[in-house]
Amino acid sequence: MESPSFEKLRSFFERIKNTGLFERLFFWKTIVASGYDAFSEYQQLQNLLQEQGRTITEIGAHDRELTLTLEHQKEQLIQLQQDLLSLGAKNEELVRRMSERENVAGGLVEADRKNQALIGKLNADIAALMARYEQQKAQSNNDQVTIAGFRQRDEERTREHDTRVVELTTLKKQLEEDRLRVQAERDAGIHRQYEEMAQTWQKHEEAVEQSLRSICRQHTIGYCDKEKFPYAGKKPDNALLICDQYVIFDAKSPKNPDELENFPAYIRNQAEAAKKYAKEENVKKDIFLVVPANTVGYLDEFHYDMADWQVYVVTQDCLEPVVLALRKVEDYEFAEQLSPEDRENLCRVIGKFAHATKRRIQIDNYFCNEFIGLLQSCDTLPDEIRQKVVDFEMAEKMNPPVEKRKKKIPIGELEHDVKVIGKEAEAREIDVTAVTKEKIRTIPLDKFLE
Repeated sequence: MESPSFEKLRSFFERIKNTGLFERLFFWKTIVASGYDAFSEYQQLQNLLQEQGRTITEIGAHDRELTLTLEHQKEQLIQLQQDLLSLGAKNEELVRRMSERENVAGGLVEADRKNQALIGKLNADIAALMARYEQQKAQSNNDQVTIAGFRQRDEERTREHDTRVVELTTLKKQLEEDRLRVQAERDAGIHRQYEEMAQTWQKHEEAVEQSLRSICRQHTIGYCDKEKFPYAGKKPDNALLICDQYVIFDAKSPKNPDELENFPAYIRNQAEAAKKYAKEENVKKDIFLVVPANTVGYLDEFHYDMADWQVYVVTQDCLEPVVLALRKVEDYEFAEQLSPEDRENLCRVIGKFAHATKRRIQIDNYFCNEFIGLLQSCDTLPDEIRQKVVDFEMAEKMNPPVEKRKKKIPIGELEHDVKVIGKEAEAREIDVTAVTKEKIRTIPLDKFLE
């Protein structure tokens, strides 16, 4: 029977021996697959060693039987030799007596002939036994050579088996250490991401304050510091003086990433607690809670009607349009002087701003989840393709337009950019006018435009 070559096991050890850190990080699945194939051949090797052990045991038993048979035949040969010597001595005695009594008894000649015939038969038996002895001796020598070969092969396979067991044990230990290291690095990365998120939320209040101060400087709106807020015991994060009223913008963020599920309840409680500002005389009854943009996916309400005051939940990137909409009221000296048409227009502008803000938050959150799902699906790509994707990703760089202070964004430029994009879409035979604004509002966010 031809012995297996165990090429997969040999190639697996060669690959482990030559595998570097880069291949262990990005081609680990192929190494694990090779390890399963090598383990399968290792089991074949154990089965082969067990079969060889049984064969050696059977040959040893057969050799012991042959040895016992040979010893028995040797004893018979010795006994025959002794009988032959005894018969020879008797024959000589008979010859001597025949020579002495040849003249006395003629019948002794016949007895001598019979004795000679018996001696010839005994000699033939002795020759046959000697030939059989030589044959058994030659077969015994061949069996000894075969047993010696089996023992040598068994010793070599035992040494090879011990060596491979040691290598497999070392490899298993190394794999376990690598698994623990990768798990530790992954846990550290998640912990680091949570820490960065927590630090971002901790700086959220400062970022909102800086943003509001910048908007107030740019549009000449009064900003009231916490210490200068005229009502004792109350220190809102930000207060803007618009039309002789204080507009409150309180920055709210989760304390840590593990409390995101409780964040909606926290916002509702803060909306109820805003009563302490709304009950004051010169404080606007519209209170704004500014939350981080990456928390809106956990909120299901952005407006809280508290009867005597209203609370709106906005993000930092919506502050400027909200402030400008509120500042629009300052164009009139007294609110009573507003015509019904002007009041309608004012309410329409604010309502559109609020709706656009909420809709933009929903859309951004939806596409954020979609893009995260697309990125996670890249893990199913083949290792070689995924590595090239990572290389291209690291080489890519995106530079969005930089926003500068005291620089306006003209509506004309935005309209021109929209027209350019529309012409490019038309050149690519994409009909951007097929879907109207009214139809867009009726389409769920999880459906593609046809």
